[in-house]
Amino acid sequence: MTDHPAATAPEEPGRGRRLPRHERRRQLLDCARAVFAAERYARASMEQIAERAEVSKPVLYQHFPSKHELFLELLDAEVASLRALLEAAMDTRRDNRERVRATVAAVFEYMASPERTHRLIFDSGIDGDPEVRMRSEAVHRLLSSEVARTIRADTTVAEAEAEVLSRGLVGYLLGAARHWADRLDVDARPAAAEMARTVDALVWRGLASLPSADDAPR
Repeated sequence: MTDHPAATAPEEPGRGRRLPRHERRRQLLDCARAVFAAERYARASMEQIAERAEVSKPVLYQHFPSKHELFLELLDAEVASLRALLEAAMDTRRDNRERVRATVAAVFEYMASPERTHRLIFDSGIDGDPEVRMRSEAVHRLLSSEVARTIRADTTVAEAEAEVLSRGLVGYLLGAARHWADRLDVDARPAAAEMARTVDALVWRGLASLPSADDAPR
């Protein structure tokens, strides 16, 4: 591995205007996010990120000691952003039907971003990395726990079975949303809201087919 440049390396003249440290760091994160989203982890390089930011590699290494650390910082921010979106959709003041609808819509809204930053969480290319897997798994757990809670509240399904079913439904939801976002031509695919309504109908139909708690013997 190439040694990292010295931490005191100055910004090279002519490669971009000098910025306060916090602004430069934010700019580097923005540029890195775009590169990782476009290239995935393996093909992205610190050189590409530095070129996009119009700084030298030594300047980039002043802020981020390695590509892995830079990626994890971006991943943490991306997970936090998606988590906030999902938690708003899961607002407990809504009934279960509305929460499911809002959650499916939130997933498609997130995947519809033209920056395609969902790839950092769901398609980074280094899913085997324990630190990356731990962060993406947190999103799966959040969604699965909400679906399992809905199943337990509205049906007579046992807790262990609800957990298995919730994982299956979440896998379907995320798989459908990712396929819509990454595999279909942007100009030919259905709108995000339209696709969310279709997927929501299928998810809710699956939930509604389970034995209802209202029909259970008292």
